[in-house]
Amino acid sequence: MPMSRAQTPIFSIPMRRVEGFLTDKICFRDAKARTPHPGLILENNSHNECRLQIWDKFLIKHEYRISKQNGEQFVDVTNDNNIIHRKGNIVPGAMTVSKIILPLEILFAELEISSVNIKFTGSAFYGERTCNLFLWHFVSSDYIQIEVKTYQQDRVVATTIILGRLKTAAKQVKEIDEALVNKKCLARVQAYFETLGILSDFYVNKDGYKDYTYPLAYIAALPSAEIVNQLSGQGGMINILRMDFGNFERIPITGDKGPEVKLARAKKRNTFNKIITEVAEGLVTYYRGLAIVNPIAKFQNSTEPVLDALNKLISPQEDTSVPFSGVNKV
Repeated sequence: MPMSRAQTPIFSIPMRRVEGFLTDKICFRDAKARTPHPGLILENNSHNECRLQIWDKFLIKHEYRISKQNGEQFVDVTNDNNIIHRKGNIVPGAMTVSKIILPLEILFAELEISSVNIKFTGSAFYGERTCNLFLWHFVSSDYIQIEVKTYQQDRVVATTIILGRLKTAAKQVKEIDEALVNKKCLARVQAYFETLGILSDFYVNKDGYKDYTYPLAYIAALPSAEIVNQLSGQGGMINILRMDFGNFERIPITGDKGPEVKLARAKKRNTFNKIITEVAEGLVTYYRGLAIVNPIAKFQNSTEPVLDALNKLISPQEDTSVPFSGVNKV
């Protein structure tokens, strides 16, 4: 959706936000860069702050690597007991999800993400170069669709569709008194950022206020761990994960326990498990979603073992250079 230069840009991004990604490489690409009307323009404002003015659709290339040490720390923080992320070489699917959502939350603080739909098409492995390609579409003056392809080498690991809209100027920000913040829960969120190689201050420090709410990326990482705990306590394989953040309300980091995930199987099937997820804090349910899980994962008290399949995944003889087709380990 081209916009007239007489109007304000769609986004105005302080380029200093990129500095929060300690080891990642983030590039903005503009197909119209050499035309009279480029979609991206770098400008310095009156305070000599470099900002990227976004006028039209564009592409972001985000490159990173996940070490096994960071992967193990991540599953500790998110309480994921799946042994393949510790004894094996497989990056947690929730970590892949976090690396997709967090850049949007940090770089585009004015974006309200309404839903995330991710389909895993292969396994990501520790130590390999990973690349997220974000293609932005401005559906209307308010609504945005972002298509994301995640690659390792030449393999597609995941495809994602993210829907959102611009924050309205009239919307009031609910600032949270720092004295009310649960320090233990905040420390867990900060540890979550550290495992991803991202400085948490670049999420907390918004323009003019401090944001003491749980990142949506953190929320989207929680169902995977709970599914692992519920499915025989051994783990499973997620094919699709959907999260609906439709009301745009964020969970404040003030509760006693933090967000809790509730699961329910929609209907027993032989081919896959469809699991309904809810994320609540206290008595309030904030977000809903679903996961499509491979039938290797069985619910608690099932008599069908999954250890044999897991042993194959972590066996030293397994060639981890070959992706598992159509599934990602939670």
